[in-house]
Amino acid sequence: MLNQSSFYSPISSLPLVEGTYLSRPNRFSVRCVIDGRETYVFMPNPGRMGELLLPGAGLILADHGEQTVRKTRHTVMAVRYRGCIVFLHTHLNNEVARRLIESRAIPVLSDYAVAGAEVSVGGNRFDFLLKDAEGALCLEVKSCTRSWNGIAMFPDAVTERGRRHLESLAEMAGMAEPTEVAGQIEVVGPTEVVGPTEVAETRPGGRKGALLFLVHHGSAEFFLPNYHTDYAFSLAFRDAEDRLPIHAVSIEWTEDLRYRIASAEVTIPWATIRKECVDRGHLLIVERDESGYRVSLTEYDDDLSRKAARRHAGTVYPVRTSVDAAEDMASVLSDLYGSPEYHAGCYTFKCGCDPVPTPGFQQALLDFRMPRRTTWDPR
Repeated sequence: MLNQSSFYSPISSLPLVEGTYLSRPNRFSVRCVIDGRETYVFMPNPGRMGELLLPGAGLILADHGEQTVRKTRHTVMAVRYRGCIVFLHTHLNNEVARRLIESRAIPVLSDYAVAGAEVSVGGNRFDFLLKDAEGALCLEVKSCTRSWNGIAMFPDAVTERGRRHLESLAEMAGMAEPTEVAGQIEVVGPTEVVGPTEVAETRPGGRKGALLFLVHHGSAEFFLPNYHTDYAFSLAFRDAEDRLPIHAVSIEWTEDLRYRIASAEVTIPWATIRKECVDRGHLLIVERDESGYRVSLTEYDDDLSRKAARRHAGTVYPVRTSVDAAEDMASVLSDLYGSPEYHAGCYTFKCGCDPVPTPGFQQALLDFRMPRRTTWDPR
């Protein structure tokens, strides 16, 4: 097993350059400044990452060279966040996982060897086929970039694909077992091709599955499904507790994109999940009006959430919680935006500019959604 204090070699052999984040025109494109020049670069991560991608954030970019045939010369690899490096390249997340598994650095998977990748089972495709002396294991790997107060949460955007993967893995017992590697394919991203990878097919027999989250924050102590952002995924996660092995590993990164395991088994507090994964709580709505912007804090209402989303997409933020936190949340927002108007259970704050892409708003949202109390677990 690899010494836990050792760093793996850099995940990319390409030259690295620094950039300064400006904005994000779409999910796969970032506008930034490199050496004083404004340019567009490829973002290989569809997540929202609102707390990470704030104007002025430092980016670590891979340089594909002047002769590249790509649409963009540079690719976002990581972001500087609170003195740490957070890895963002989801297309390389599986390469990180493969190295960890092959070096037996993850204790719960230390008896397994990688037998294939991109394994197709029952209409789903999973990241790895692993084998030990007892048989095969389908492993799906997810990249987690959100962490605060020692708590990591996944996903940071709704993921129907992730929910289907989770539910399918939980239902695997007694279904088809993956066979040996059958061929090769290429995984194609929105603007680039990301290497060849093995494909496995299936045959009748028993099989098992597992889910692995790579948390790209070395300080993460606990892992929770993000029931604030994707309630359906979180319910599936909660219901899989006794049916599917789910593991989380935290990873520490360096500026040259070397990495090591910080914690080989991040705690999943199941009692907290059962208590906090509820469809109630509070709702933050950011809307523009004739005088600027307003931030509304009200009791959670799913119908209100849908209506607000239709009016001003992307500015509705559920804060699902088992406790009434309205007064505490209003106090934090008052420090940011001044005294609110209050009517029929709704606090309304005024601000001159869009609060969403600001450190104050994003910090408040993290504190509302990831309070330290949610790590409590009596087991």
